[in-house]
Amino acid sequence: MFLNIIYKVIIFIIFMIVFFENKLLHKERKNITVLTGKTMGTYWQVKIPNLKNKRYIKNLIQKYLNEDEQMLSSWKKNSIVSQFNKLKKNQKQKINKNFFNIISIALKVNKKTNGKLDITISPLIDIWGFGTKEKPDSYPSLKKIKEKIHLSGSQHLKLIKNSLGMFLEKDIDGIEINLSTLGEGFAVDHLSSILKIKKIKNYTIAVGGTVLVKTEKFKKQDKIIAIQKPIDQKNSIHLLIHLKNNAISTAGNYRNYYYLKGKYISHLIDPSNGRPINHNLVSVSVISSTALEADSWDTGLLILGFKKAKELALKEKLAVCLITKEKNFFSTWTSPKFKKFLVNKH
Repeated sequence: MFLNIIYKVIIFIIFMIVFFENKLLHKERKNITVLTGKTMGTYWQVKIPNLKNKRYIKNLIQKYLNEDEQMLSSWKKNSIVSQFNKLKKNQKQKINKNFFNIISIALKVNKKTNGKLDITISPLIDIWGFGTKEKPDSYPSLKKIKEKIHLSGSQHLKLIKNSLGMFLEKDIDGIEINLSTLGEGFAVDHLSSILKIKKIKNYTIAVGGTVLVKTEKFKKQDKIIAIQKPIDQKNSIHLLIHLKNNAISTAGNYRNYYYLKGKYISHLIDPSNGRPINHNLVSVSVISSTALEADSWDTGLLILGFKKAKELALKEKLAVCLITKEKNFFSTWTSPKFKKFLVNKH
């Protein structure tokens, strides 16, 4: 299945979606339909009030998610990703508008994060045991790491748009892409566009660690989302935020890991040195107008580490929450733009 489990924490773990009724309004509690299913190696959930054609909408959602997975999955042989990965240098892979948009976002954030968000590091992920390979019994050699670094780098990708269509190509052999860091965000936005076509205006969509809330403009009540404390033993609320026509995505460094010879091995690999990150930034949440935008930033910022992630969040004026950990103590920093979404502002 799609490698979302490598980069994201499974749904309901990062986010516990909580709806709080505004008691001051004394309105009747709405009938909320909860639709769920599986996609891209994780789970999806859609909550819609007063939904009548439940079965039709659920089947429609699953249909489009299956199509998205068929396009983006590294595991499916006929996906656009797999087709591209098989190509030699300078061969062009024809892509659609959605695929073009995903790659564009990935390349943009790659540059902004100084290469930390890199969709071409599958070979590095594999040698550390978080991809298609088994977990190693010993540390990969420096020679092997350098070899895999040579077979990665978003600078080797080129998007082409002309009268013949849209294309993606590579300039060296062996470059492969993996879109698991962006798949959840894209899927959430895609489902939102489908619901909009069906004239559904109020809903919450969650795919993996990415959540989008849509409400009609005249609605006064925002929906409350709980961000989990970044611990792997149990679920507990760390922060509450309110969303209204916004998306939030969280990347965490505290669920997907293992120990090798007594040393903690994170699933997040730094593309610059080919090694798992070892700093104290354990969780990054990003709020944006679209799920893809939020989902594009969280992993890159997490790999950057606290200091550089904070600097970049301020420079780009992003709505970001950074959680660091020292022993059993957590520290939370929120950017000025993120503070606006906090339920209890400090």
